[in-house]
Amino acid sequence: MQDVTDLKQMERTVQEAREYAESILETVREPLIVLDADLKVVSANRTFYQTFKTKPEETEGQLVYDIGNQQWNIPKLPRAFGGYSTQEHFFRQL
Repeated sequence: MQDVTDLKQMERTVQEAREYAESILETVREPLIVLDADLKVVSANRTFYQTFKTKPEETEGQLVYDIGNQQWNIPKLPRAFGGYSTQEHFFRQL
């Protein structure tokens, strides 16, 4: 029974941390995008959607290169990430 209680507490803690991170994301005044290790969009803030004229349903779950009519599909973009590949675990998953 204690294992179930511990698991539920851990799930609550993770959910609270996620909600906290999302609230920070929304308060940033600059366009901000969150990517997973495969460079798929996890989320973005309102400023990002307004600046790049896209919507969450058109963006989330998509590869960063494919969003906004492929406006992010530029050869220099991988270098903007520091030249690290996801295989080197430069990006951290939420």
